[in-house]
Amino acid sequence: MLTQIFIKEVVFLTNDLLKTMSTDMSISRYLNESDDSFTYRLCYSALGQWCLAIANSKTGNEIGTTKHCQTIMLNELSVRYTELFPDIADRFTCRQQINFSIFIRRIYEETGYLLTYANNRNKPANFGRSIRFKNIALFFGLPSEIHAINGLGIFSAPTVYEINTKEFLVRDDLTCQQYFKVRFDPIDFYEKDIDIHELEFFNPLSKRALSQSWGKNIETDCSVARKTEIGPFYRVMKTFEGIYFADEPIEAQSDKFTSYEYRRLLFAMKSYYGNPLKVRVTKLDEEYSKIHILSHLPNREYYYLLLLSWPEQSAFDKSSFIIKNVVLDEALDVLKNIGLKIIRGDSHI
Repeated sequence: MLTQIFIKEVVFLTNDLLKTMSTDMSISRYLNESDDSFTYRLCYSALGQWCLAIANSKTGNEIGTTKHCQTIMLNELSVRYTELFPDIADRFTCRQQINFSIFIRRIYEETGYLLTYANNRNKPANFGRSIRFKNIALFFGLPSEIHAINGLGIFSAPTVYEINTKEFLVRDDLTCQQYFKVRFDPIDFYEKDIDIHELEFFNPLSKRALSQSWGKNIETDCSVARKTEIGPFYRVMKTFEGIYFADEPIEAQSDKFTSYEYRRLLFAMKSYYGNPLKVRVTKLDEEYSKIHILSHLPNREYYYLLLLSWPEQSAFDKSSFIIKNVVLDEALDVLKNIGLKIIRGDSHI
């Protein structure tokens, strides 16, 4: 009898906590959303807010905390959430053993939410910088009044200091087609003493995933070649005189904002040759939609989506995102700009 009473009290308290979190962050369920999915989205966004709140703590006259302390406190909070909601624990774990606390801290550092000072101390970047979405704005830092939380992003009233999405992404103004032509300007290419039988070529006409679209033959006039999966890489042009090369140095990929940029080149090639990578958008209800991408994005666009939406299956899902319709069109514009094709479909729920 006492056990049943205790269980009922725990259920009541956790339900009350979820209602409070939902209200405070303006995160509602979408149509037919499961309890686990809704709970996961609330905890995901809440841990993001804790990450920023911890960095905003004050010791004496100094605002901020060390990265180490921030990570330890977030780890403890993550444990508490998964103890309260054990059914969502696996959504915060990853096969690559990535620590979620470090992951979200790095997202905020790389997207300008956190500034790192001496002794590895982080504090919020409260400069009033924001990106406008109609009547609300994605705010970088901790605003005095929060209107809503979408994924890891904080939305408030528009500010005086506004930037556009391209400024945030540190992108050039080239369209996808223009970018392709710049990267394959014949003046940059030259003969190179390379045995082409040692190379694999990217096939932009392939219907398979990017990682499976490499072969021993060059299928288009322009492509990317590699000796091994980790390089070296070359841009290549096929002419009547033979194959010409341009070096394509690819740095070691990491969690930096500018990592995985080579994917932009591959997306542009697929678009140029009429076989763009597809993005399926499914409307879930009047407030939410789902974005499903058939390949991983460059980090710039991926991190931007993390500030606008929730990874669907887990915190480390890089293919499917739940997004509010109020910011959907702007997010899709970013994806179209790097050569992706948007396909809208009906809900399957």
